[in-house]
Amino acid sequence: MECQRNTDPAVNKDEGNMPSGECSGLSGLGEGTCNSDRRSDYFKWMMDEYVGNVYLADLETYELLYLNSSSCETLGRPFEQVAGRKCYEVIQGRTSPCPFCTNHLLTEDEFYEWEYYNPVLDRTFLIKNRIVYWEGHRARLELSHDNHSMEYNMAKKDREKEAIIRTIPGGFARVDARDMRTVLWYGGGFLQMIGYTKSQFEAELHSRCDYVHPDDLERAVKVMENSRENGGDTSTEARIITRSGRIKILTMTFSYVSAEESWDGIPSFYSVGIDMTNDREEQQRQRIALEEACQAARIANQAKTNFLSSMSHDIRTPMNAIMGMAVIAQANINSPEKIRDCLNKIGTSSRHLLSLINEVLDMSKIESGKIDLTPEKVNLPELVQNITDMCRPLVTEKQQEFQISIGQVRHENIIADGDRLQQILMNLLSNAIKYTPEKGKVILRINELHAPSPGKSQYEFICIDNGIGIADDFIPRIFEPFTRAEDSRISKLQGTGLGMTITENIVRMMNGSIHVQSELGKGSKFTVSVPLELCLEKEEYSEELAGLPVLIVDDDKITCESAAALLNELGMRGYWVLSGKEAVRRIVEAHEEKDDFFAVVLDWKMPEMDGLETVKAIRRELGSDVPIIIVSAYDYSEIEEEFLQAGADAFITKPLFKSKMLQVLHIFISSDLGEAAESKDENIHTQTDCKKILLAEDNDMNREIAVELLQMQNFAVDAVENGQRAREVFEASAVGEYDAILMDIQMPVMNGYDATSAIRSLNRCDAGTVPIIALTADAFTADVARARDKGMNDHIAKPIELKRLLDVLNRWMQ
Repeated sequence: MECQRNTDPAVNKDEGNMPSGECSGLSGLGEGTCNSDRRSDYFKWMMDEYVGNVYLADLETYELLYLNSSSCETLGRPFEQVAGRKCYEVIQGRTSPCPFCTNHLLTEDEFYEWEYYNPVLDRTFLIKNRIVYWEGHRARLELSHDNHSMEYNMAKKDREKEAIIRTIPGGFARVDARDMRTVLWYGGGFLQMIGYTKSQFEAELHSRCDYVHPDDLERAVKVMENSRENGGDTSTEARIITRSGRIKILTMTFSYVSAEESWDGIPSFYSVGIDMTNDREEQQRQRIALEEACQAARIANQAKTNFLSSMSHDIRTPMNAIMGMAVIAQANINSPEKIRDCLNKIGTSSRHLLSLINEVLDMSKIESGKIDLTPEKVNLPELVQNITDMCRPLVTEKQQEFQISIGQVRHENIIADGDRLQQILMNLLSNAIKYTPEKGKVILRINELHAPSPGKSQYEFICIDNGIGIADDFIPRIFEPFTRAEDSRISKLQGTGLGMTITENIVRMMNGSIHVQSELGKGSKFTVSVPLELCLEKEEYSEELAGLPVLIVDDDKITCESAAALLNELGMRGYWVLSGKEAVRRIVEAHEEKDDFFAVVLDWKMPEMDGLETVKAIRRELGSDVPIIIVSAYDYSEIEEEFLQAGADAFITKPLFKSKMLQVLHIFISSDLGEAAESKDENIHTQTDCKKILLAEDNDMNREIAVELLQMQNFAVDAVENGQRAREVFEASAVGEYDAILMDIQMPVMNGYDATSAIRSLNRCDAGTVPIIALTADAFTADVARARDKGMNDHIAKPIELKRLLDVLNRWMQ
């Protein structure tokens, strides 16, 4: 036996030839009214005329109460033989009730439809059941058609049509063309689409299309009227409002059918509505995204236009100075002082122009994704010294106070891209100096913090100033390229607006972070935090220093605490005080307790009693027994003589790194302070006399400049115009004749890379050892790395800075 049922509401409707209006009133049949007999007769007549099978059975006893003539023919028995017998025995040949006609789906409100194969009759029936009242019995009414009947096949086709309708993502409606509002019929997903149930739609909207948005309803009506006038199909988009209040967007099509062509004589519009809400919302999202992208592009283009305008001004300013000073120098050729002043200004303007160009090129590299980091061993004290040397002229010019304080930096040697790290700090400091007024204060603090990764530490670089500050609304834009705050106080300050963008990009590439705190008119604080790999080298501490007490004297508490912590790490005993007066008292007390300080590290600038007065007071109390080391933030040449006469023994510059402290304290282990005084200010200079350089440079003017600079430093120079000539000249020279080769990269005949490879491959003992140094305008980090990959020892960027040139040559020719 096979049995299927379909409970879809779309198919739970009256079918066949029995009028639905009569079926809807079946529940009242058999009740005690004056018209009950007439109704019963009328109902019997309807059932007898029904083309399918009709059964009535008592719900409690399952006894057959009535069968129409079609049922008797199907069963092959007259009514008298089956009346009063169990329905399941007569119809299905069962010994127990059928579960399909006794379940919870059987109701008084609507028909329950199912499909059943009857093995006794060997046919499949499409069955509809419903509860009715019949002659005092609560009964089950069953209507059915077998698979041999036309009605069965029509019902199957109706099911197929309903299935097809359900596949279309929308709903169907027939709208009365007489009022353009009443919905005569609907199907598919109509109710789900508008968010109403059948009863809600009929009770609340009265089967009218008031679900259409009022602003769109009149337009929809006009579209329907157009369909009636021109006889064609029309369509429109309109909003509907669901019962929950959600607005949906539908595409609606309308097809007009006149009264003459309509099956019931009512002119109407057949409409299909398809929900386009998700598509339209996505289109709107894409439109907004496109508009935002377009707006961002316009802003970016405007920013770049403003940037080029600003750059034109910023580039022309130093260029004007260079050209103007050159003209003035030529006009005063017999005035050495005037020429010297012009050349100094030309040098300053040239360096500024170079920094502008470097920032633009650096930003271009960052935007194209070609920027690379080149890790190498970096010594923090050297890095900080370089930064100090570069910042000192700027700070001096504006009479600003510049402090660098070191926290507990335990590891001074790290693995990092030293040039990029220096660039970060220089960008922060140069901005701080630029936007801090005269006699202001700029501070750089460096701390080493714990990092969870083994072999690394988190280094923190904090730049603080008391300058003009940054407005709250501009802080979120500070790292955007080509942007500068609109402030009359900085409108005359030159700059590209790229420095902070470059800084933020480099910090991010180092897996670090940068944060800004600022208050307009009070100053700014930039904090850069980056994880850096450590050079875990064994630190050698002198056992002779172990346990020795040292007194730190400085009015800055952070400096005192950091320096004392460093001394303790060196195995010494670090103490500190904040004034010269307190220092004298502590030194005298220690002497009286026979626990003299091994040394006193004394800041020379302090309020009330400064360093010079403190030195004199210490010497008056104790004579020359305790070594005094003077700490200076900058060059101490101006105060050296005065302090030496007062009794100072040595000098050290801030910031106080551990290595600096160790180096200067080692001096006093020896009792010969005369030797210490000689060694404290020793400057190492490489002897350049008799050193010979081979220079390869194709540009005549650049070659002339390089030769002149080298000869000014007592180098002997042989210059050639391309890489091939460089190889030939070196090959023809005596072994060891050249102490170094300066090699341009972009040259005709043979470039610098190929020339280097050719020289390295020569069969002579100095081919692999002679220093070859790139001298080129290719100044990016990737160019430095490529030069080393090609066998070059170092890299010098054009335009040539004499100090950088000498430092590199001295390093490789020692």
